Amino acid sequence: MAELRDASLIFLSITAFSLSLIPLAVFGGMVYGLWWLRRHENLPNWLRLSNAYVKLAQAYVELGMAAVTRPILAIGSAWATAQGWRGAVGEMLGGGRR
Repeated sequence: MAELRDASLIFLSITAFSLSLIPLAVFGGMVYGLWWLRRHENLPNWLRLSNAYVKLAQAYVELGMAAVTRPILAIGSAWATAQGWRGAVGEMLGGGRR
């Protein structure tokens, strides 16, 4: 019975391997096709135009996120500076950190 069990395991692994090759080939072909399209000489005009709009939208999003995060980072920086000064003054006065 052990030989039958081993043979069935081999047949199942061969089936699983062959079935996993199909999605691998499909996804590999899609990646290659996208890589080929991303080269500028192969890019269609409508895709080049949409790429420009996406880059413009990305620039606006980055500008907006910079405006949103700038005050948060400034507050964090000021807080860290104040804590550093407080620690330095405490050490100068001999209190040390507790």
